[in-house]
Amino acid sequence: MKFDSIMVAAEANEMILPEGWGQGRATFGGLMGAILIRHMQAHLARELPEPPPLRSFALTFVGPAVPGPLALDAEILRSGKSVTQMQVTARQDGQVVSTMLASLGHARESSIRVQGPAAPDWKPAEDYHAIPFMEGVSPDFLREFEMRPVTGQFPYSGSDKPDFEGYMSFRERPQRQDAACLACLVDVWPPSVIPMLTKRVPSSSMTWIMEFLEDPAELPWTDHWQYTVHTDSFADGYGQNRSVIWDGEGRPVAFSRQTIVVFG
Repeated sequence: MKFDSIMVAAEANEMILPEGWGQGRATFGGLMGAILIRHMQAHLARELPEPPPLRSFALTFVGPAVPGPLALDAEILRSGKSVTQMQVTARQDGQVVSTMLASLGHARESSIRVQGPAAPDWKPAEDYHAIPFMEGVSPDFLREFEMRPVTGQFPYSGSDKPDFEGYMSFRERPQRQDAACLACLVDVWPPSVIPMLTKRVPSSSMTWIMEFLEDPAELPWTDHWQYTVHTDSFADGYGQNRSVIWDGEGRPVAFSRQTIVVFG
């Protein structure tokens, strides 16, 4: 099932989580984030005459979501003149598998302007090799995406340093460029410490915060987004990393922060 079809299904209160988007025993976390965002957007479109753009979300992966029926619920916690606060929850068999708190806000007049970080000075995406999809080795969901590393070591290469950066894109251009689309892309990259390992071990995101500097839906189309990640800390199997995302015109569009778990 393709991304666009999944996003259409996510607008309803019940959907079927498809096969083919696995990440170990669970469904790819980026897809779960996109589903919650799209369900929230559909709910807002029915409830508010002019829904504000998404400014930030905090997502907790409570348990593994697996292929099969998925129940979705969105609730407006408060809607003021400018800012709207929401909660979106996904359940399977009556149990919460993920929940998101989201903050949305209309633009305000302000005399303050602080420019975000400048984009890296890289060659065009086509000048870098894409990581190949390897059947039976790569996670299933990577069939749908393309990653082109620019710096850093490959996963499981035994590097003495974490972190990497590169371009990311859908293999098949989605119909809409919005917050759900970009969130799904951002989570495609593996945990930032994976290059330091020498063998494959399970890993996952535990919490995920993403902040939007711009509304992707209002920007010119970008096929290849720039992505950099930095590891702040890692110990006792848990780590914290932060990343920055730029569009095709070098505009900083989003910050992302995750708490990650590596089982090995």
